[in-house]
Amino acid sequence: MKKKFSISRRIVAAVMASFIAMTTLSACSDDSDAPDQQTDKHYVIGVIPFNDTAAEQLDWNNYLTEYVAKNYNIEFKFATAPGDAESAVTVVEELKLAGAEAILGIVDYPAAIQKANELEMWYIRAGGLSTLSDYEQIKDLPYYLGTMGPSLDEEYQAGYDMIESYVKDGKKDILVFAAILGLYLPSDMHVFRFEGMRDALVAAGAVYTPPASGSVVEGPGVGEFASGTSGLNITTIYGYPIESIDSTFHDRFTQAVSGKTFDAVAMTAEGSQNVNTWLNGAGITGVVIGEVSSFNATAGEAFETGILGYVVGKYGSSMGPAVIALINALDGHADIMRNADGTGARLTAPFWAANSSADFAAKRAFDDNADPAFNKAIMDKYIVRLNPSVTRTSFIEFAGFSFDDLKALH
Repeated sequence: MKKKFSISRRIVAAVMASFIAMTTLSACSDDSDAPDQQTDKHYVIGVIPFNDTAAEQLDWNNYLTEYVAKNYNIEFKFATAPGDAESAVTVVEELKLAGAEAILGIVDYPAAIQKANELEMWYIRAGGLSTLSDYEQIKDLPYYLGTMGPSLDEEYQAGYDMIESYVKDGKKDILVFAAILGLYLPSDMHVFRFEGMRDALVAAGAVYTPPASGSVVEGPGVGEFASGTSGLNITTIYGYPIESIDSTFHDRFTQAVSGKTFDAVAMTAEGSQNVNTWLNGAGITGVVIGEVSSFNATAGEAFETGILGYVVGKYGSSMGPAVIALINALDGHADIMRNADGTGARLTAPFWAANSSADFAAKRAFDDNADPAFNKAIMDKYIVRLNPSVTRTSFIEFAGFSFDDLKALH
């Protein structure tokens, strides 16, 4: 028998007050907005963002509201990004009371996923893979579909390839920025990106000394590099360049770059415009910046103005397969995503990459919300209700489509 739930009057009262801040964006029911609507079924899906203002999250939100909602009769309810596990649990309760049947989570606090399971709400973690330790805690929950996004190998390679490209281009003075504290602790994806950068520098002949604790996210920061046989001058900085997340970053950044020159910056997260501004403030100009982030509008502006020269990351419609997984689950076909043994799956998806403004612009245009990379024509083929021949194997392939795969399908 499925476990039933109850929510105290205290929680209900809190929700009535706090849920005013939660944005509800509904699919239009007008036939002109969705001429290809193939079902009258209405879905209500909650979205828990990792950040309320990050450019990557805003791109995902736009895709969900401007394209997916209209084409699939989905009412998305967007919560405020939770700051910790306790607030994430509260957000799940709020979404339940607001009518959400399932949750698309860009965060994956195990306690929140356990609460969603208790409330009989399907939950998928999208945008990146859960840490293995978190996954082990929740993989057996019957309402947990799993996690979906770039694999940790892909995260590692993204960092490695960026440094390797710099070395091949003859860059010598490199600032390595590791976004592994603040909001992102303890995020495996950011640690693996840094480790890829570290190993590429060591492969080029640099010598790395880890923090005294032996951990990349403890001790003095991310360790130190000596030139070794590489001829490289490497400076490291950890944190995140948004004041509300890491209030100490700016001061540490200024201290780290003072009196130095750089011809390249390698970042494990977005924030190139802030970093460029602070470099200029320290008298350092003309630096090529690369970041592991996403194909968002802010990154596009940075490419156009010459701030960015290299990006590897996700893109707006990369949320598409996760939404289809939730639709299938709500239709009674959760087995299409979940593992054969009934546990939540870990489905991987590749990054996109661009090393020029023209390349970036072309890829971003390909993911325009008028006809995004993951569009209705492609996604319909993996909805079991519309295509009973879908299998777990074919769904895994769908979730992992590369840029070239998607380009060939358009």
